[in-house]
Amino acid sequence: MLVSTPSFILVIVEHIVFCTAAIETTLWSIEWGVAELVNNPEMQKRIRAELDDTLGKGNLITEPDTCNNKLPYLTAFVKEIMRLHMAIPLLVPHMNLHDAKLVGYDIPAESKILVNAWWIANNPKYWDQPEKFMPERFLNSTMDASGNDFRFLPFGAGRRACPGIIIAIPLLSIVLGRLVQSFELLPPPGVKKVDVTEKGGQFSLQIATHSTIVTRPIT
Repeated sequence: MLVSTPSFILVIVEHIVFCTAAIETTLWSIEWGVAELVNNPEMQKRIRAELDDTLGKGNLITEPDTCNNKLPYLTAFVKEIMRLHMAIPLLVPHMNLHDAKLVGYDIPAESKILVNAWWIANNPKYWDQPEKFMPERFLNSTMDASGNDFRFLPFGAGRRACPGIIIAIPLLSIVLGRLVQSFELLPPPGVKKVDVTEKGGQFSLQIATHSTIVTRPIT
């Protein structure tokens, strides 16, 4: 018989919060990805060609295909979405339990710590033309989203990194990859590019205007 203790209920709530947060932020990133595909048709064609050459025309991308940099340009495209359009630009707030000293600064116990990961990922000191959407910057690079390089921290780093990375990256790659395999994504008639103006929430960075796009089936 299952006994509902307070700790058991807490575990259920934590799992619900984790799944909701991971899916919602991934949906924002998918929307950014679709917008960039529409606005950059040459990137769309390059991803489609890579998928056809690697998987074979007509074979839809699956989760194993998203691993081990099997599809380097699609992987780079997903990383660039997370760099320029970081869903949680200040990451999830953290708190230190004890007094600490960091680079000569005293950090009192129970301080709320916010990391401006978006600025780090858009700092011209570390990135060439950071305001431009350029997946090529991640080609031939070992930098990934797991926190192995502090210039790129969409999920944070270390023991308190966001566990949603295991959902977000494969899901982004599969959804965007299958869209490109199945459709040519186009702006609506009379529009050259969809609007990618940003809108900030309490902790989030979302696309401000939801656009309608045209999908032309790939034959």
